[in-house]
Amino acid sequence: MALALAQLSLPVLAQGTGSPGSEAVGAAGPAPCFFRQEWTGGWKATPDARTIYISVSGSIYRLDLDTSYPLLQSPWAQLFDRDSSNTICKAIDFRLVVYDQIAIREAVIVRRLTRLTPAEAASLPKSLRP
Repeated sequence: MALALAQLSLPVLAQGTGSPGSEAVGAAGPAPCFFRQEWTGGWKATPDARTIYISVSGSIYRLDLDTSYPLLQSPWAQLFDRDSSNTICKAIDFRLVVYDQIAIREAVIVRRLTRLTPAEAASLPKSLRP
C-alpha cells in the first residue's frame, strides 16, 4: 500500500476526519485566487460528504462537490491534489482524489469554490473547522 501511494507522487494535502468552474460571489466578493501550496491547514467534510471546508493562509473556503463522496467520512481518508493548477481561482482548477487505507480511490469533483467571510467562518461548528 505505502509503495503504491509513493509511486503516485501525489502531494498529500491533509487528513480529515453549482456549476462546473463557478466561483461564488457574496459578501466576501469573488473567491480570490491562491497558490496550491498555500493549502496546508487541512480539510473537513460535512456529514453528508457533499461539501469540504479547507484552510488556506488563514481563510476558510467551502468546496461544494458534485455529489456525495462517502469515502470522505472514512477515518483513514486522505485527500490528494493531483496535478491541480498552481493557482487555484475556480472550482475547475482542482484535481482532487480521496484514498483510504485499503487503497480505495475516488476522484472528487468540485463544482463551486467559495471563500467564507470571517463571520461565516466563525459560525462554522467546531467539527467542520479545518
